[in-house]
Amino acid sequence: MKNKINLLTVIIFNLFAVVSVYGQNTSELKIVRGKTDTVNTPVHFIVGVAKPNSQVFINDQSVKQYSTGSFGAELKLNEGANAVLVKVITDGKEFFDNFSIYYKIVTPLPKSEISQDYIKKVVVSKEGAYLNYGAGQDRLGGAKINFIASGIRMELLDSLNSLYKVRLSENNYAFIPKHFVTSEPLGTKPPFSLTSSWSVTNAGSADRIRISLQSRQPYTMYRELEPNRLVVDIYGAACNSNWITQYLNLKSVDYVDFKQIAPDVFRVLIYLKDEYSWGYKVDYAGNSLDITIRHTPQPAYSGSLKGLLIGIDAGHGGPKSLGAVSPANFEEKTQNLAMAYMLKEMLEKKGARVVLSRTDDSDISMQDRFITFDKANLDLMVSIHCNAGGNPLRPGGTSTYYKHIEYRELAKSILEKLVLLDVNNFGLIGNFNFSLNSPTNYPTVLVETLFMSSLPDEEKIVSPQFQKEMMSKVVAGLETYLKKVKSSLKKDRD
Repeated sequence: MKNKINLLTVIIFNLFAVVSVYGQNTSELKIVRGKTDTVNTPVHFIVGVAKPNSQVFINDQSVKQYSTGSFGAELKLNEGANAVLVKVITDGKEFFDNFSIYYKIVTPLPKSEISQDYIKKVVVSKEGAYLNYGAGQDRLGGAKINFIASGIRMELLDSLNSLYKVRLSENNYAFIPKHFVTSEPLGTKPPFSLTSSWSVTNAGSADRIRISLQSRQPYTMYRELEPNRLVVDIYGAACNSNWITQYLNLKSVDYVDFKQIAPDVFRVLIYLKDEYSWGYKVDYAGNSLDITIRHTPQPAYSGSLKGLLIGIDAGHGGPKSLGAVSPANFEEKTQNLAMAYMLKEMLEKKGARVVLSRTDDSDISMQDRFITFDKANLDLMVSIHCNAGGNPLRPGGTSTYYKHIEYRELAKSILEKLVLLDVNNFGLIGNFNFSLNSPTNYPTVLVETLFMSSLPDEEKIVSPQFQKEMMSKVVAGLETYLKKVKSSLKKDRD
């Protein structure tokens, strides 16, 4: 009896195994994911299963099949209907499944909380907007904090000349030019957001930190040298970040952290690997804050100009922007352009590539100059100008200017070479509000060669030979800076 029971058990087990195998092979082709009628994203995945050792094609493209029989592919959809044909060849037989996926682009409406009881005015930032510390003005405008993205809603507190005073958080405010905002409908409340997950990835030429938010919030950013980090404060935000993904192939970012420094101010701390900065940018991708930190360009590892892409800006230009005019009627714009071409030739002989903001006597706006340089994806930028003012009988001298502390060493390296000539040292000027120094996208320096208004300086700066000597010192300063960069990178590797 016992033997009969054991025999029956074996028969049942074998029968179950046969049924199981048969069940896996009865469906020669089955789509388990992606057979969807309508989607709202352009990237779509098709996953299916077929008999192992089959040939699988999706839209005539061969697809890898795994030993389990599973296969999958990523499709890039076009707006509208997208035909999908899946073909499987198994044991010489062909099996097909065809269907259509409709890709519908959905434009999300901005989330504006409308309240009949909310009577305060709200403005929203436009493209190119920036924040100022205060309401002060000078010939270059007020002291800038940083540029901000478009679509950021802020409560309007006051109006002062060409500026609005706006609330960033309960205890923080800033000023924004009126022409860089539009008014929101009455009853629109400025949003408050919780932070969500982060990702820190290597995006190719830069490391990217992406922080999910519920809405676009105002922010400020600044670089610290000790400790070596970038600080971004997000206003009107509180922490709900319980997941920060950081990959191991990062080149610029060492690690990230955060602090809730006030109930409505969330501070992002980005600790950096390299001592010298090659540019960073903060923007929004949808409602996610996108912080990109550029990698050190490969030529910098050799300490050489060869291979770098350098922007040269010849200040002023055109019939309305002459710049300073010397007592003998020499125009600054002409000297600037001549020196820009000299510098271009010298840099190209060193193996650098050069982009000019203007190539002739044209009046190019500061915005257009920045766009030219930004689209070119520069490694660094040098702006050439001449100065004016002061005692006409005394030499004014030469000077270099930077806006952001991380680019001070670049300006200093160039100035140290320029003052080796027979010129006065007018100084190393920081936090300078020159438009082309304001972006953080790449290192920038403004070189004010000599004073057009000074008789001794005028005699030198209109001389082509002396102009060449000055530009050769600019090149020498750039080379010194790159040697410092190379040395710092070697220390990091050691």
